[in-house]
Amino acid sequence: MPSITTIIKITKAAIIDALMVVLAWVIFYRMSLWLFAYFEYNPRVYWVFLPAGIRMISVFIFGWAGVLGLFIGSVITNEAEMSSYVIYLAAISSLAPMVAKRTCKWWLNIPGTLQGLSGKQLLVFSVVGALANSLFSSLHFYVSGVSKGLNDFFPMFVGDLLGTLVIFYLIAKILQLISFIHKQITPSIL
Repeated sequence: MPSITTIIKITKAAIIDALMVVLAWVIFYRMSLWLFAYFEYNPRVYWVFLPAGIRMISVFIFGWAGVLGLFIGSVITNEAEMSSYVIYLAAISSLAPMVAKRTCKWWLNIPGTLQGLSGKQLLVFSVVGALANSLFSSLHFYVSGVSKGLNDFFPMFVGDLLGTLVIFYLIAKILQLISFIHKQITPSIL
């Protein structure tokens, strides 16, 4: 059984991880609304939604602490009055990427981390994540009377998929830049 000190360290780390996810969610949510305001399908759905990529990365890197951060971030950025609708939507937004991760881990036999994932596996993970979130969210909109039918499903799926792919691409480019800079400043051994 872990000691109290170990439990406290793990709890502190999880809280810090969750807070980093909250910050990333809020920043990318605001940035996405600003950059892609023209691509609004309706006040709930955008044709490009960058925070969808934050969802996927957060769950892969931080696990359940990421889910907690996504939940809090989603509640913070929801402009509706605090209600069960907002709580359910935040729960869907934060749990759907975990469902996608678990499904892909089982289905594709991928590791629990991003290390060693191929481009094809990342693409499938992105599609499954966008599918899970858009399906669960559209069902929630329909059941709560916000939407008639599942007409939000397709634009939300496209927006989540494009947002995730943009975030994955940006991260790949940042990692390439870091690698390039590291090679430039590391002395060569002849």
